[in-house]
Amino acid sequence: MLMINKDVKGKRYKHLIDLLSRNCNRFAFVENRQLMEIEEERLAYVDDIISDIRWHLIERRIQKEWETTKLLEDTAYVFYFQLNNDTTQFLKERSNSLFDWMGNLPEDLQFYHDEKCILAVCCHEKFFLVEETFWDRFLLN
Repeated sequence: MLMINKDVKGKRYKHLIDLLSRNCNRFAFVENRQLMEIEEERLAYVDDIISDIRWHLIERRIQKEWETTKLLEDTAYVFYFQLNNDTTQFLKERSNSLFDWMGNLPEDLQFYHDEKCILAVCCHEKFFLVEETFWDRFLLN
């Protein structure tokens, strides 16, 4: 995996999401429990955000680690979704960049083809990991 420290924004972000949707079958995002003031309220807020795609939710897991982060003591909710036309549109409408997925939005997008991670973002650290051959294809377009 390559580590990239530059955000992907605007039309390039939308193109990246389209390319990911053709090469991946699921995606995930994270809600870090240590950052939640009132957990029930934040989860209700996330439920509202995902209301249009809730039917595509595969599962919500409590985890101590994901592709870009390992928590020592706390845990986070990781939401896994099918990646399809509806969820692709959701990703393109909710944000205009990879690094904008934090604060008002869940954070740390991750994209998978089956169990293999193709791209994983660490928003607050401003980097993402990407599978090299996939990145080469993105850069060629």
